[in-house]
Parts: sequence; C-alpha cells; structure tokens
Amino acid sequence: MAVRHITQKKSTGPPARAPAPPRNFSVVPCGSGTYGEKILIYADTGMGKSTLSALAPTPVFLALDEGIEKLVHPTTEEKLKHVAGIETFQDVRDVLGNAALFDDYETIVVDTTTILQDLAEVHVVKTIPTEKGAKVKNIMGYGYNKGYKHLYNTMKLILQDCDNLIHQGKNVILVAQAAVHNIANPSGEDFLRAGPRLHKDKSWDVEALYCEWGDHILRIGYQDISVKSKKITGQTVRNIFTKPEVYFRAKSRTLKEPIISFEEPQDDSVWRFLFGGE
Repeated sequence: MAVRHITQKKSTGPPARAPAPPRNFSVVPCGSGTYGEKILIYADTGMGKSTLSALAPTPVFLALDEGIEKLVHPTTEEKLKHVAGIETFQDVRDVLGNAALFDDYETIVVDTTTILQDLAEVHVVKTIPTEKGAKVKNIMGYGYNKGYKHLYNTMKLILQDCDNLIHQGKNVILVAQAAVHNIANPSGEDFLRAGPRLHKDKSWDVEALYCEWGDHILRIGYQDISVKSKKITGQTVRNIFTKPEVYFRAKSRTLKEPIISFEEPQDDSVWRFLFGGE
C-alpha cells in the first residue's frame, strides 16, 4: 500500500519577531528627574488667575478667549505672549504636541480649561458617532451618560499632552473658573465644595480627573470671609490657598504654606516659594 506524505505549507506571513530583551531598571532617589510642575489655578472671574499665571517663569498662553489681549505683564507692563490661531479642541492638542514651539518658554498656560471643555464637547459631537453609527446634535444624544463618558476620555487626552511637556521639563498651568459642586457624603449630609468649573458626576468626573492630575491646586480667594445678616464681613484681601478645607479644593505636594499673599497684582510670592528664590 502506498504511503501518503503530507507536505506542510510554508507560512506566507511575516517571520516571528524575537522577543524584546528585558529592560534594565535601577533604584534612584525620588526627584532625580527634571520634570516640570503640574499646576491648576481656579477662582471666580476677575480674581487674577491670568495675572498670577503671567508671573510664572517665562510663560506663554494658549488663550481660549479674548480677555488675555487686554492684559499686560504685572511688573514689566509688556504684552503677554500667546499662541495665535487656536479655534478648536484639535488646535489645542496640535499646539501642545508641538514641543519645539515652547523652546523659549518655561511655562505653558492653558487659559481656561473651562472653555477648553466647551470645545471638547463640540469636538465629541462632531467626531464621535453613536454605537449605531449615527450623528448626534448634542452631548445628550448618545443616551444616558454615554456622552459624558466620551467627554471624560476626550479631556483626558489633554492631560496626556501636558504630561509629555512635563517630562521635557516644562511647567504647565491649567486655569479654570470656579464653581460650587454638591458633594455626596456617605457619613452624613451632603455638602457644597468650591472647585474648578468642570463637569462633575459620580461616573465620569472631569473635575476630579483634573484635580488628581495636578501637583498643585491653587485657589485664589478671600481669607476669613463670613456672612451675617446678609452682610459680608472679614478681610477682602486676596490670598492663594494651597491646602484644602472641607468647603474648597486646594493642595500642594511641596508648598508648606497653607495661605500665600496675593494682595497686589505684582505679588509673585507663590512662584518664589515653588520655584526657589525665597
């Protein structure tokens, strides 16, 4: 009886790649890298967020509104530097991804992330279809909370872009308007807390995402303000808060001073504490 031989077909696909050699790791002291600072500044309108940002080391602005055009540097009175031509969310990403654009600057300021979130919402509606491939007219058109999941993931891309700059030694300041959020309290009654005006809910919380990203959350506000008989009492002097209270967001990984003076527009105390010089 004849014996049949089965000829194995040769693979026509690409040859298998050899496994990558293992990376070499080492233990070094923390702080050995030359990373920049991650900073989030928030306050009510007119409290000096952009002015404070202008005092940071050699800043350049991604100005998403026209207010920056009317400002000058608080000490030199020179016009502030900004990246012209930004109109869309993708423009912001393209600018942040162009590291060579910032060779002459130490600090990149996004002013404001509140407006950036509005641009991100437009971007989501324009570029992301529903699960069935249909276009929507607004963020609610995706169905219950699905639009805000897209918004959360889209805003997360900005933080990835910022981290790339941080790893190149650049400081990044994200400016936001202030808002009051209702905070669920599992141990008692819910309460109100001031923070950046970004989308907040229990599932896709952009406000929490951005606050977790920052090494420093700086709140500009008044100290010891209280209301009695519908009248405001206390000091009406601006300060920068670097440590949290129950009723507002703030933090700093390195600054020890819980409250830093910002009484005058030229007062750069917070940057001298953060970057050295005092």
